[in-house]
Amino acid sequence: MSEKFVLLLRHGIAEKKGDKPDEKRRLTKKGNREMSRIAEGLARLLPKVDAIYSSPLIRAIETAAWVADAYDLGVTPTDALRNEATTEDVRQVIEESGAKRIILVGHEPSLSRHMLGLTGMRGIIELEKGGCYAIQEGRLVWMLPPDASP
Repeated sequence: MSEKFVLLLRHGIAEKKGDKPDEKRRLTKKGNREMSRIAEGLARLLPKVDAIYSSPLIRAIETAAWVADAYDLGVTPTDALRNEATTEDVRQVIEESGAKRIILVGHEPSLSRHMLGLTGMRGIIELEKGGCYAIQEGRLVWMLPPDASP
């Protein structure tokens, strides 16, 4: 992963838990609006991305679709971005990808757990919906809350 740039992005605001099965929860209208804005901001901040991977859960796929549209790329769903996946599962996706700049769309608490595992950092941290971590050369280079989109 050393020369790769990896962005871990939490899905946008989704329908409330309990209203339907977790796998079927979609982004809300507000979640879609915010992810459209965030995706455009990410494309300005990070103009080149080679691949986008997403958890197969609908709210993550919908989030990834906004990002994919901003980059004119497709989305590859992967079980490695489900909450129950391990950091080694995520590391494998990153290593097996031929891409140098990768966006991974997933969920909390696993994205923060993966960030800590990929960087060797320790602590208690959580991304807000639409927030992201950027990792390069095994180091956290920045993190953005959803309202910091340029």
